[in-house]
Amino acid sequence: MKGGGGSGDGAGGDETTVMSTVRRPCGQLQIDPLDPMKGSTYGPCKLMDFELEVAFFVGGSTNRDNHGENSGKPLTIAQARDRIFGYVLMNDWSARDIQKWEYVPLGPFTSKNFATTISTWVVTPMALEPFRCGTSAGEQGGTNQGSVGTELSEGVDVGGDGSGSGKGKKEDPTPLEYLRDPNYGSYDVSLSVSLQPELASKTTQICHSNFKNMYWSSVQQLAHHSVTGCPMKAGDLLASGTISGKERNNFGSMLELSWKGTREIALDGGEVRKFLKDGDAVIMEGWCAKEGLGRVGFGQCSARVLPAIPFPYDSRQIEVAKQPQSNQRYTKFKLYGFWRSSCAWRVRIALSAKGIPHETVSINLFEKDQTKKDHASANPMKQVPVLEFVDGGDTVVQITQSLAIIEFLELAFANQGGQLLPLDHVARAKAKEVAEVVNSGTQPLQNLSVMDSVESFAGSEKGSGMKFGKQANENGLSSLEAILAPYHTPSTTGGPFALGTHGPNLADICLIPQLYNARRFEVDCSRYPTLLKIEEACIGHPWFCGAEPESQPDYP
Repeated sequence: MKGGGGSGDGAGGDETTVMSTVRRPCGQLQIDPLDPMKGSTYGPCKLMDFELEVAFFVGGSTNRDNHGENSGKPLTIAQARDRIFGYVLMNDWSARDIQKWEYVPLGPFTSKNFATTISTWVVTPMALEPFRCGTSAGEQGGTNQGSVGTELSEGVDVGGDGSGSGKGKKEDPTPLEYLRDPNYGSYDVSLSVSLQPELASKTTQICHSNFKNMYWSSVQQLAHHSVTGCPMKAGDLLASGTISGKERNNFGSMLELSWKGTREIALDGGEVRKFLKDGDAVIMEGWCAKEGLGRVGFGQCSARVLPAIPFPYDSRQIEVAKQPQSNQRYTKFKLYGFWRSSCAWRVRIALSAKGIPHETVSINLFEKDQTKKDHASANPMKQVPVLEFVDGGDTVVQITQSLAIIEFLELAFANQGGQLLPLDHVARAKAKEVAEVVNSGTQPLQNLSVMDSVESFAGSEKGSGMKFGKQANENGLSSLEAILAPYHTPSTTGGPFALGTHGPNLADICLIPQLYNARRFEVDCSRYPTLLKIEEACIGHPWFCGAEPESQPDYP
């Protein structure tokens, strides 16, 4: 823990930029957003959010009342001021959909307890004293003009249009005597929040606020916390609550910035957000600056969102059919495939990622079912997979070729489930590059039909087809190792999946089945350490659980 305060750009140099990670939580979600009487279901949070806050550490001796180890006595305003050791930035992460379900009658609980991130410097009150100022409310009590922001982040719907116009005057509370502070005020701390999507090269500032937007001061907060006799111990951390101003760009949470999801937040590079996606980095910064006094910084409060792990339930036990689908145009999905087909396996992973229930129809490649008339009419190439579904209630559609199917699922169900293709143009191209190395340059060369053709050539020795398939796998995996290794060096700070991301995408979907194929051809996969690390990350991910060959109904 660093004391004092940083100077210069940020808070003292590169050592203050620490990107931590936060796992998307799972919990109870309201099945019908409009009707809580329909109950809840278990699953990953879909409305993950940050909250911009400033917190302080308590210092000094515990406020005892001399009647017992656990008994305390209230702190006066003067005593509370003396007990504040120092300030940090704080991200009080929130799961808004979990919060919606549990807020009445319990209030926020599991929606708030999964993560808290603080900045790298602890800035003392002494360092902040030259930057003391009044709050945006001016004085406590009387009529305000809507200058202290919204209350949406605490789950209270204040109405209005989210414009921050302050329409409708209201009376500010007058503090009771124990909270009256003759030195009432705040600090002029500029605060910003920036968002950086996974693989994006730039951050986008989406919020600029100020600590002085808080109505209640930290001193009053500590005095109030102790009023019941709560013993305040050195090291206790208390946070301000969401710091929002009156203008739209002053709102300190995604809930407020998107006005409960009713408007989009534009990011550099063309992406938009309403709530946080896996891989998003949230970067909070705070600083004080005044001519002649230089700059005092808090460092960064930064963390990246990791995908959820559906612990303690195996992902195969989550009944995705109960989850409302965002696109009802396409229904009654059937996947014609074979348990060992790596191409069908890719589609199973994609369907799992999108949470699309489907019927499995086995096409036994060993029995040449793919050559029979019924299947050949659906797939003239006499291959698997074929994805069949109903479009608009009456039109039956059939799509062949795994990559075409996956791209359809990504476009048709863009707002449902996981993201199969990166939004960043370069990242998307690299994901397709990996997919094509597998789909065009490796997997077709080890198909049963190709190996049979190799063995049928005049003069071909027995087993030559297997040798040909093994060489195709070795060539393909060597290429993939060379392509993906730069994303997984000791100096890189990305995630464990193929393109250094914190969640899987098309590249991973194509890679994992091909590794399975390679082992069938007795390829020594230890020669590809990067690919094995990626495989390890994928094995436990919900997309892949239940899609493996051994879990298929036609597995022998």
